[in-house]
Amino acid sequence: MAAKMSRNKTWPEKILWAKLKDKQLGVNIYGQKVLMGYIADFWCPKAGLIIEVDGSHHLTAKQKAWDKRRDAVLKKKGIVTIRFTAQEVQNNLPAVIAMIKDKIRRRRA
Repeated sequence: MAAKMSRNKTWPEKILWAKLKDKQLGVNIYGQKVLMGYIADFWCPKAGLIIEVDGSHHLTAKQKAWDKRRDAVLKKKGIVTIRFTAQEVQNNLPAVIAMIKDKIRRRRA
């Protein structure tokens, strides 16, 4: 399923992936990785960091609750999730990249 999702990235995911791949932030970041049964949009193992790009379906109460449970399960294993809306990625990519860089730096310190 992760392989299929990787081929079908949303436009905001494609925009962000273009800036994350090939160690552009100094660390390996992988797209669409399965972690503990959950599919992460992007995974940075050196920082124990998941990067998510949330579309409008993440605004529903049901999806918010599911995301919160998922993030709590992963956090118990030392994995932190940082979330951005699709609009943030499309409208303010430099700020999104800066926040990701900062989070990676702080998680690796």
